[in-house]
Amino acid sequence: MKTSTRSWLGTATVTFILCTGLLMAQASQAGQAAPQLPPGTPAAPAGQAPAPATDFQLSASVQLVNVTATVLDETGTYVDGLKQEDFQIFEDGVEQKISFFSHDRRIPVSLGVLVDISGSMRHKLQQALQTARELSLALSPQDEMFLVTFNSDVDMKQRLTSNPLLIERALQGIRTSGDTSVYDALQLGLGEMKTAHNAKKIMVLISDGFDSRSKLTLPQIEESLKRADVEVYAIGIDDDENDPVVVVQPMYHIYHYMLNDLATISGGRVFRLFTGRNYALDNLARLLLEELHQQYLLSYYPSNNSNMGFRKLEVKVDQPKAEVRYRTGYYPASGVTAPSSATAAAK
Repeated sequence: MKTSTRSWLGTATVTFILCTGLLMAQASQAGQAAPQLPPGTPAAPAGQAPAPATDFQLSASVQLVNVTATVLDETGTYVDGLKQEDFQIFEDGVEQKISFFSHDRRIPVSLGVLVDISGSMRHKLQQALQTARELSLALSPQDEMFLVTFNSDVDMKQRLTSNPLLIERALQGIRTSGDTSVYDALQLGLGEMKTAHNAKKIMVLISDGFDSRSKLTLPQIEESLKRADVEVYAIGIDDDENDPVVVVQPMYHIYHYMLNDLATISGGRVFRLFTGRNYALDNLARLLLEELHQQYLLSYYPSNNSNMGFRKLEVKVDQPKAEVRYRTGYYPASGVTAPSSATAAAK
């Protein structure tokens, strides 16, 4: 069973308060002799009760970890109807107890579409733009979308909006030229996602080639994706090797590794299209968004993990021939706390 990953973080704090009583008062009320004070302890003035011992507080930060999972069957179709007992989750190889579980079928999404307009996309541009257009048309009123184009430069064509007419306008007059800045485009998209109104954040990358111009490196954008709660889906557009007039450029097959790597880190997946073939892109957009609007949410409190670096996640599902996608891991939050269920119960 092939796995990949995805997760976002919440925080919680358990605060234990230990207080000492008024030892002298307690002893007096109980009719017992007062306990002996250590030598050198100043005596209380006559007629005045001894001062109570100073209270002290111990705090421990316990982070609630949220992992979203997408489960696909052997045909690549979303698997519905799974229960909490169908899942297992591991952190750094140690199984964790799932504290909260939910399956939502209609989650609003914030979607960013990143379209490659480099020179190699000259015969593929209309296919790419139509894919972006169909995605915008398939959105619900609760969803929002932004559009980025990239070649040697990166351009925010339309910021987050729920108006498909603005997306349609931004798709007009686009031409191809230059090299490919995939990593810089992803970084710009991550920045725009910080203004998103929906908790579920998706970026769809449409490209035909590997990065050749970004200022960022692959390890740098991988690190950014590990720290962001954003899934990356990739649509790769290839030259049709079965077309005798196509001059196949073998170096472009390298990008399959790049796209798969970027999608795997974030818990997304890769789709492959071919130049010149007829696709029902509206159906592709609907199927993709149907998947994106659903999710299984698994939440747990980590058990005794002292690793303050990147913590690796693994999710298993009790479903024959199923593939589960999720984030590869997360960095523990520091200095951010919120009441936990244990604290609430104590109140």
